[in-house]
Amino acid sequence: MPEKPPAPNDTASAADIERAILALNKMAERLWGDGREAEAKALLDALDALNRALDRIRIGESRRAVTLH
Repeated sequence: MPEKPPAPNDTASAADIERAILALNKMAERLWGDGREAEAKALLDALDALNRALDRIRIGESRRAVTLH
């Protein structure tokens, strides 16, 4: 039976995710400006969901930090 490959050690920080979200938001603005509203809206909807998930992660981390101290 083959072994599972090791999990990557490089994890993204909240700041890395925020920078990616900002870059994708600029891309959505360019799409909108090019008349590709449907693609821009789909990207903005996905970014909104990603932002909400990031907020939930931060809330969980802050709660965990409070309980550890």
